Amino acid sequence: MQERLENILLDVSKSPDIDGGQLDKATQTILSAAMEGLQITRVGVWLFGNNTTAMHSELIFDQHDSDTSQQLSISETDYSDYFDALRKERTIIANDAATHPATHELKIYMQQFGIYGMLDVPLRHKGEMIGVLCCESRKSERKWSEDEVAFAGILADIYGRAMSASERDQFEQMLLRQNEQLEAIVEQRTQSLREALDNFKQAQERLIETEKMAALGKLVAGVAHEVNTPLGISVTATTHCEHRLKKLKTAFEDGSISRKQLATFIDDTFDAYTLLSSNLERAATLIQNFKKTAVDQSSFELVNCPLADYLNALVISLKPMVKKKKVSIAIQPEADIKVKTYQGALAQIITNLVSNCHDHAFTEPDDAHQILITIQPHEDGAVIRFKDNGKGMDNETRKSIFEPFYTTARDTGGSGLGLSIVYNLVTRKLKGQIDVQSTPGQGSEFILLIPNLS
Repeated sequence: MQERLENILLDVSKSPDIDGGQLDKATQTILSAAMEGLQITRVGVWLFGNNTTAMHSELIFDQHDSDTSQQLSISETDYSDYFDALRKERTIIANDAATHPATHELKIYMQQFGIYGMLDVPLRHKGEMIGVLCCESRKSERKWSEDEVAFAGILADIYGRAMSASERDQFEQMLLRQNEQLEAIVEQRTQSLREALDNFKQAQERLIETEKMAALGKLVAGVAHEVNTPLGISVTATTHCEHRLKKLKTAFEDGSISRKQLATFIDDTFDAYTLLSSNLERAATLIQNFKKTAVDQSSFELVNCPLADYLNALVISLKPMVKKKKVSIAIQPEADIKVKTYQGALAQIITNLVSNCHDHAFTEPDDAHQILITIQPHEDGAVIRFKDNGKGMDNETRKSIFEPFYTTARDTGGSGLGLSIVYNLVTRKLKGQIDVQSTPGQGSEFILLIPNLS
């Protein structure tokens, strides 16, 4: 091949337009190179449509016409010989296009643009013929040399390369757009999930708070009922004293009071005031313990907690909660153990466990119902064993009791949050561990490891 043509091909191959992804620029570069190398004044790229029975001009360079936007088309119906030649997918070398078997049907086209010779080279992409590079000579008796045919063939191959680059760029742009759309969708859904999660957390917090208040409500109801008994006795004693005092006053005013009557009044009054004092003290103790429990559960503070004394005081407030089912609660400390922990969290844990026993472990009142709380020393703090002799649980229930909203008493208003709160308080707030052992008909035992916190 002539050095001049080789240099033109080298420049075209190195041009950034070819692999830049913009097919229109690459086409212009190729057509300009064809005009320069073949020394012609008209050249164009023609492409098939949806099938191989028609072609349209994609871009035409013509030195006699500066308008490159002209749109021309030809169909097999009018140019059957030409399309038959194209189907062979070989270069059409027509030195005298008017008489060449493949191009003779294009006389009107050639006369319109003053064309004598044609060199049509197949354009291929991914192995398929997609059109032709049409090189047209306005010189009569023009003969296309082998170098020129090879030159045009290489330019056609470069066009296929440019089309691949364009397709790749389109795919990349499409991928970028899809990624942007996907990122937008992911961000939108993430935001929706974030909002849903926030709403869920708020709802969960409200439910947990409701469950806490429900447990406290049971405690209040039990304490109120328990306090009513000593207060009622106290009111009765006061009324009795008042009645006896009125009788004494009447006898005194009548001058009929006797020494025996006065002694009887004094004895009865001492008995009444003794009864009054003991019952008022009992009510005050109940209220004091309840107040301490309620304050602890609403305000968590890290303190050195004497477990036996604290749980004994707590249990006094909790006994009214289970009184209707005749459940006894006993504390059995193995040693005088102090643990640095959150008393409020511990109070809520024991309260929820007692409430859970009342609701699930014991179905009917029975004097044999018992809750035993054992306190054992541990190298890292203490182990509290909370054991009942209720109806127990099967394996499936035992495995699920700490899950939020799991309950076996949905039909009676159970929320399924009581033991979930216990689990979270033990493991997160107190940094401890909790396990449960249970056998149907033989009760359940909750084992709590309560470590010293710093």
